[in-house]
Amino acid sequence: MDGIITMNDTTMTETRLFLLIPEKSRLDSIRQALPVAYDINEFDDINAMLVAVAEDEAPSLILCHQSLFEGDYNHQLSALTQQCPKSRVLIIGPSRPMTIQIAALKQGARGYFNEDLPLEKLHDAMQLVLNGEVWVERHVISGLIDELTHKPKISDAQRQALETLSPKEMEVANLVSHGATNKMIARQMNITERTVKAHLTAIFQKMNLPDRLSLAILFRDLR
Repeated sequence: MDGIITMNDTTMTETRLFLLIPEKSRLDSIRQALPVAYDINEFDDINAMLVAVAEDEAPSLILCHQSLFEGDYNHQLSALTQQCPKSRVLIIGPSRPMTIQIAALKQGARGYFNEDLPLEKLHDAMQLVLNGEVWVERHVISGLIDELTHKPKISDAQRQALETLSPKEMEVANLVSHGATNKMIARQMNITERTVKAHLTAIFQKMNLPDRLSLAILFRDLR
């Protein structure tokens, strides 16, 4: 589907996954679409999942249906991401306005998967999120960056750190800020996707940034 951030093929290792999908038929469809390598635990509501997290290790990924947050979206999603800071959260649900998807990102989710897409793409979205990226339509990322960058907030330390980036790292960072995927960057720069990932890792370390979205926002401020 045009306009969706996609990911590269990666080697799958078993991942602890919590599914918060209230509707059984939808849950069954999702389970059937996912590879068997996921260690899956299922929950009907957020409170039941939080009890499980308190008693045991938090999962690497939480897949929640959007219907769980209807009526109190910001509070409930924020509570979930704050109580599971090491877990990455992906929302799945019907098509929603850009404002809803932006709200999900601002409250700590790593993406919004439109369930109108083929479920075969869900594994791609989950792996993308696990690799520190986001899964949303490109115009949503653009809208989020616009909303967060009315006033540039570049610290002196970040400006100094910029001087430590190599020309190649600067080029990668600028392409990321325009919404390019690793595959697109590799093609444009005539390098491998592995090299792109190495550049990104170096950039995150030098700039003290947690993820790709933070990098995109920072370099959008610089433009």
